[in-house]
Amino acid sequence: MILKEKTLYYLVKVISHLALISLAFYVVQFYQDGAVVKAIGKAFESVTVETFSLRYTNFLIFTYDTVHYYRNSGFCWEPGAFGSFLTLALLFNFLINNFKLNKEAFIITLAILTTVSTTAYLGVFLLFFLRYRVLNKGSKVAIIVFAIVFAIAIPNVPFLGEKIVEIYDQDIRDLKELEQLSNYYEDVQRQIPLNRFASVIFLYEQFDWKLFLGVSNQYDEYYINEYNVNISNGIMDFITKFGVVGLFVLLYRYGKLCKVYLRKMEYVVYAILILIILSFGEPILMLPICVMFIFLPTFKNKDFSALSFNYRTKYLALQKTENL
Repeated sequence: MILKEKTLYYLVKVISHLALISLAFYVVQFYQDGAVVKAIGKAFESVTVETFSLRYTNFLIFTYDTVHYYRNSGFCWEPGAFGSFLTLALLFNFLINNFKLNKEAFIITLAILTTVSTTAYLGVFLLFFLRYRVLNKGSKVAIIVFAIVFAIAIPNVPFLGEKIVEIYDQDIRDLKELEQLSNYYEDVQRQIPLNRFASVIFLYEQFDWKLFLGVSNQYDEYYINEYNVNISNGIMDFITKFGVVGLFVLLYRYGKLCKVYLRKMEYVVYAILILIILSFGEPILMLPICVMFIFLPTFKNKDFSALSFNYRTKYLALQKTENL
């Protein structure tokens, strides 16, 4: 509401700066099994929390998770979430800078690579394909080549095809053993961590047709009492709260914002697919970085579609003059 049409510009700046910081800490986390970042995190947590996690430490701008010791969690709670933030920031950067590969683009892309996140990788692959099409370098032959490469990569790249199949198989096993898992996690005082596909199936079985309009933001109160689960599918989480109708409203407003910068509906569809891919993983649709899409199109009355030059030379220069 405050930043209005400057929102995307400053989001890119902030996230690219934090991404650069994360790269520095990411290198440090490989030293002595993360001893340095653990020490910083414990010192920070000593004045902020009463109990300490044996799994990870967090100090405002960086998280180190021992389970993901080789991956970059950045300022988020885990690498997949960080990858989603970064991919959205890279999309924003391309939109407002006419898809130029500037300094921010290189920093954010490098940070995405360190997350080793399947959803982020898939999202950024589609994003660069979108860039390829927008810059008028695409052809039917090129599209076919991209599709073939993508189809070959999924079953052959370990963290794509194998990981997706492995997650699905494990999810089905977890759902079949939900009662036993419930007893175990109750003993250790934790929630049952349902993964991507298990979250979809579980919520559909609980609410069925009610998912059309949703069952409110506090839908966890409607769980079957004996199952205390943790949902990790952003799309299904949002649908359960606000229904299929709510999801379409969000995607429509997001598409309307993207249309300001993109010339064709084909490109807008790609942008929507990117958001769907990212939100299939972490529950990011409820966070401000996605909820803002409902409001941002309202502030696009001015023409900022040529942003790289006009935005900085005319609008930002004007703002600086007024501030002086």
